[in-house]
Amino acid sequence: MDKAQAAGLIVAGEPLAVDLADTIITTTDPATDLLPDEATCRMWWGLQQDRLPEEATTPPLGLTVELRRAVRALLDAQVAATVPDSAAVGYVNDVAARATATRRLERTHSGWSAVTRYHAPASRRYDIALGAVTDSLIDLLVGPAAARLRRCENPSCSMLFVALDARRKFCTQNICANRTRVARHYHRHHPS
Repeated sequence: MDKAQAAGLIVAGEPLAVDLADTIITTTDPATDLLPDEATCRMWWGLQQDRLPEEATTPPLGLTVELRRAVRALLDAQVAATVPDSAAVGYVNDVAARATATRRLERTHSGWSAVTRYHAPASRRYDIALGAVTDSLIDLLVGPAAARLRRCENPSCSMLFVALDARRKFCTQNICANRTRVARHYHRHHPS
């Protein structure tokens, strides 16, 4: 997380789909894209490497942004308790279908192990990384964490997060929560 934030990416170690959705700041007009070019996109995927299947390669910027758009639409609909855009659902399902997985049972020295192998054409191994995002989104939306998906309460922030604690109100403690505390302190000591 520290490495990502030092690179200008406001991530909080959320599920992969949420971290991708949070690469666009929607409270600015126009929205601020934290993945403005291929180099930054590659850097973002590099920061996610430990959460991706080892067979995955880095998706191109265009496909990353298109998936982000669909993921963000579905997460925003979840937070707002509105009907999600059917085109976004269809796109996520199409991306999910492009990277198939096979689970195998293997015996190890310490017992049984489940090993998952992902499959994609050699020319599109980046579909495995995109599929990891869709898996993350699907797991989030169908599981108990869907009810804990929140938008940051800092009015100048549009980031999403999964609240593990019901009292959590901000995407990051070291950025948004701190800025809000500083602003409150300032207003208490410098009334208008």
